[in-house]
Amino acid sequence: LHLFEQRSSGINAEYGENKMVQKKKGKFWHIEKTVKKVDPMFYIEVYDKDILSRDDLLGSTELDLTRLPAPSKTANECTLEVYERDNFFSLFERKKISGFWPVYSDVMGTRELTGKVEMELEILTEEESVGRPAGLARNEPNSNPELLPPERPDTSFNWFTNPWKVFKVLIWRRYKWQILIGVILILLIIFVVLMFYSAPEAINAAIWT
Repeated sequence: LHLFEQRSSGINAEYGENKMVQKKKGKFWHIEKTVKKVDPMFYIEVYDKDILSRDDLLGSTELDLTRLPAPSKTANECTLEVYERDNFFSLFERKKISGFWPVYSDVMGTRELTGKVEMELEILTEEESVGRPAGLARNEPNSNPELLPPERPDTSFNWFTNPWKVFKVLIWRRYKWQILIGVILILLIIFVVLMFYSAPEAINAAIWT
C-alpha cells in the first residue's frame, strides 16, 4: 500500500504538522476549494464473503500513521499485545514499514482477536509515485511491490457450488477408511441377505429335481 502526495485528488501530506490536507469543493457550484486538515488515520476492515446474505464484518482496527504500533514479523507473533507495547513510530519519519497487524472485534465489550493482516506501508512523494507505478490490487502494473496470488487453504471455496470438493476435502480425507469399511460391510450384508433369500428356492429346486 502506497501513501503518496497526490495533488490531483486534493490530498497531500503536511510533514511539519503530521496532518493530511484535503482540498475539495464543498458544493459543485463552489469555485474555490476548501482546505481541511485531518489526522492521518488508516482504517482496516476485514469482511467475509457470503453468497446468500450480506458480508459480515470479521474484524477491524485503526492506525494513526503518526503513532504507528510496530508490527509483528510473523503471523504467529501477531497478537493484540501489538497495541499495548510502548513501541510506536511515525510513518512520515520512517517512510516504509511492513509486517503483521491484528484486527479485532469488540462487539462484546472486550477486544477479541479475529484476524491478522500483512501489509507494507510506504509514503512516497508525487514524483516518486510517478516513477514507481502500482496497479489497483493485482491489476497491471503489478509492481512496487508485486502482489503474488494468495496462498489459500484447500477449504477456501464456495461450498454450495463445489459439493464434490466439500466431500473430498472435508470428509474423504478424514474418514476415507471408515467409509471404505462401511461400504464393504454394506455389500457383505446385501450378499448375505440375497443368499438367504434365494437359498430356499435353490434347495427346493435341488430336491425336486
